[in-house]
Order: sequence, then structure tokens, then C-alpha cells
Amino acid sequence: MSNALIRDKNFYLNIFTLTFPIMLQQLLRISVNTVNSIMLGGIDQLQMSAVSQADQVFFIFYTVCNGFAVGCCVLVAQYWGRQDVNAIKTILAIALRAIAIFGLIVTALVMLFPTFFMRIYSSDPALIELGAGYLRLVALMYTPCAISVMLFAGCRGVEQVRIILATNVISYSVNIFLDYCLLFGKFGFPKLGITGIAIGTIIARLVELVFCGAFVLKFEQRIGFRLPDLLRRDKQLSKDFVKVASPIVAHEIIWSFGTSAANMITGQLGTSVVAGYNVTVVLYDLCASVGNGFLNACSVVIGKTIGSGDRDKVKQQARTILLMGLGIGLVLGAVTIPLRGPFLSLYNLEPDAVGYARQFMMVIALIWPFSMLEMVGMIAILRAGGDGKTGFYTDIVAMWLTTIPLAWLAAFVLKWPAAAVVAIIKTTIIIEAVVGIIRVMSMRWIKDLTRH
Repeated sequence: MSNALIRDKNFYLNIFTLTFPIMLQQLLRISVNTVNSIMLGGIDQLQMSAVSQADQVFFIFYTVCNGFAVGCCVLVAQYWGRQDVNAIKTILAIALRAIAIFGLIVTALVMLFPTFFMRIYSSDPALIELGAGYLRLVALMYTPCAISVMLFAGCRGVEQVRIILATNVISYSVNIFLDYCLLFGKFGFPKLGITGIAIGTIIARLVELVFCGAFVLKFEQRIGFRLPDLLRRDKQLSKDFVKVASPIVAHEIIWSFGTSAANMITGQLGTSVVAGYNVTVVLYDLCASVGNGFLNACSVVIGKTIGSGDRDKVKQQARTILLMGLGIGLVLGAVTIPLRGPFLSLYNLEPDAVGYARQFMMVIALIWPFSMLEMVGMIAILRAGGDGKTGFYTDIVAMWLTTIPLAWLAAFVLKWPAAAVVAIIKTTIIIEAVVGIIRVMSMRWIKDLTRH
């Protein structure tokens, strides 16, 4: 057992060096939703709920984009381990073209049928009407956001993470400033309500794309990707990208739809439940920025080591990362409980909504250790080795065949309390964590995806 875990201090330093900028980037992204939620919650609970439900469409879109980006990052990281920059350029070009086409298609559908999408998530006519107008406008930022996500993935794969943080500091600062000004009519800006939130978000995503695109295409040196490289093609690498990204995207799709299905269930339990649950999700997402930073860093490190061909070191890293993930999960769970009161005091919620939120947050606190194990096991480690299928099949069974039907039964047939319904929904995470640990410890997921 003396060689079971990594003892090299450089490994932990490298993990921290990669984790911290990604964590801050994730925190900045979530902070925009948090600030918007607080600002809207202080004005009107209906507007806050309308924007939150409309953003469920973007949540699915962003999750699928992230699936493509993870597939790209897995390949880039492994080729980075082999120092094959030429292959990395081609993979990034293939991925950028694919994500741009996907973004344009989804943008068109959402702009044409916003009311249809809103009706999926709510039965409240006032909420649907308010959310549809916001959704039609904010859909304009989908494609720029998708391209930025893929550019970030390429940078992350070659351990170029500071530019991601720098870009997001600028874009999200612009986002929060414009949202505040356009929501309340400050500093000479018109008072546009939630339309202002949409406009601020669109401008911020364009700023993000300009800054990140300029860096990658002009200043970045590790890859040296330039505008003519967008035309690069390679049938074999295209097949590799599809092969790696497809199960990950499929997993992200069924997971995001499953999460949305859970939101549909809670969305039918009343406005107070929706408000309480949405606030709980904001707190969870803030804490998850730590987990997401850690899992992205671990995925790059594992992928790079696999590409270098050191299989024994990969095994050590996997075991170490699982243990680190459990420790982080225990800390996040312990922190969530005392944060409930101070966090809820930021919102102007009705007493019923506050009561629901406190119950939901307790459920989240108890689930955090399993959530981190699921993140580092099922997502970071397995995907870095090219295993996206385990997560896909596990979600089909755990989410779609188990927890969602049980949650529906508990909510609408047995009429159980909302907290019990949420607890059933979150049981998916426990199942995924256990399956992920078993699969990681088998070590059968380690695959060198590069072409020698």
C-alpha cells in the first residue's frame, strides 16, 4: 500500500495550480446567476422564477456543449502528454466547427419556439409569458458561448488555464455591471427589467468570445492555433473525436434532461417550492465551483499521464484523486449547513419559500461527499481514460429508471413532502458515486486514445 497513493509534492502542486484558476472561473460564472437571482428576488419572486425556469433551456444547451468540450479536452490532454501539437490543432478545428453548427441550430429553435420550451418547465401562465420573452432574446448568446466553451477546452487541455480566468473576470464583470444597470435603470441606462438581464448576458458573452478568440488566434504559443488552422481536416481524428465525445455528450444529454425532468417535478409543486429550490441550487452551484475546478484539473492531469504512457502512475493518481475528492466533499457538506441562514438572508423570499429552502439545503449538505466522489470518479477519471459509456449507462438506470419515476410517484401519487421528493431525486448521485468508485478501482478504463 506504500505505493498506492501519490507522495510527490509536485503532483499536488500541479493539481492546485490547475484547480484554482478553473475554480475561480466557475465561481465567476455562478456568481452572475447568484447576483441576478438576488437582484430579481429582491424585486419580484415571479420574475426570479421566470428567469430561473427559462435558464433551464440554457442549462441543457450548456451541458451538451460541455460534453463536446470534454471530448475535445480529453483528446487534447492525451496528445499534450505526447507533445503532438499538430494533432491538437486539427482536433480543436474539428471541435470548433461542430460546436458552432450545433449552437446555431439550437439558437434558431429557441428563438422560434420560446413559449413551447417554457411550458415544459411551468404551468403558470404569467410565468410562461414573462419567461418566453426573456428566452427569445437571450438565445442570441448561445452560439458565442458555445464557441468560447470549446476554446476554453483547448486551452485547458494544454494546461493553459490563466487565460480562461482572465477572460471570465472581464466578461462576468461586464455581465454583472450591465445586468444591474439595465435591470434598475442605473448610471443613465434604461430600466428594462428582465429584458435588461438578457441584453447584459448577450453583450458579456460576445466580450468573452472576442477576448478568448483573440488570445488563442494571436498570442497563445503552446498550441500555436491560428485562423487558417480552422480549415484543418483529418478523417481519422474526426472519427476519434466523435468516438470519444459521443458517449460523453449522450451522458450529458440524458443527465441534463434528467435534471430538467426533476425540475419539472418540483416546478409543479408550487411557486414557493420553485423559489426555495432555485435558491438552493444557487448555493449548491457556488460550492460546486470548487468541485468543478478540481475535477477539470484532475481530468487534464490523468489524461496527460495516460498520453505519456505511464500506466502505473495513472493508477496511483486515480486512487489519490478519489481520496482527495472525498475529503473535499466532506468539507463542502459541513460548510453548507451553517451557510443556510446567511445565504437566505440575501433574498426577499416568502416564509414558505425560506422553509423549503432550508430543508432542501440540508439534503444537499448530506449528499456532498457522494457528489464529489461522483464528480472525480465518474466524470474526471473515467472520462480522462476515454470511458464515457459507464456514466451514460449508469444515468439511464439510476436516473431515468429509478429516481425520476420514484420522485414522480412520491410527489403526485403519494403526496410526500417536497423535501422527501428532492431527497429521492438526489439519490441518483449516491448510485453514480458507488458505480464510479467500483469502475475506477478496476483500472479497466485506462485507454491511450492517441495515434502513435
